[in-house]
Amino acid sequence: MAKLILFAALCILSAAVSNAAFNKEEAIKNFMTKAEECRGEVGAADSDIQNIVAKLPAASKEGKCLHSCLMKKYGAMDSNGKFVKSVADQHAQDFTDGDADKLKTAREIIDACADIAVPDDHCEATEVYGKCFMDQAKAHGIQKFDF
Repeated sequence: MAKLILFAALCILSAAVSNAAFNKEEAIKNFMTKAEECRGEVGAADSDIQNIVAKLPAASKEGKCLHSCLMKKYGAMDSNGKFVKSVADQHAQDFTDGDADKLKTAREIIDACADIAVPDDHCEATEVYGKCFMDQAKAHGIQKFDF
């Protein structure tokens, strides 16, 4: 469950995960590839990627845009800057690997954040979604993110 929330909060509800069991090593490799692509696209610094890995909030506009780019690359944000609930639900199914209780919690978090008001700026919207995911995770008793 923590893996799902961390990915969501970091805008990386991983599309790389196939129908097979979650492969952490593969997901990290895929994330780093996408992060490097996004870093170049938005002009983010290496420190912006390091902040994501360290589970820190974005420290710059470019860092926020890095999060937005990642969220879009994973399909969790559409071209209008809106959260894509159906994609998040599919990722939740993959990450929870059939655990009904974890999937229920993930869906509650997704539902709580799906239709919140966000700024028109996609980079800022991503930060609002991320905060919602983190707040909802904590409200559901998820304090530690082990990814």
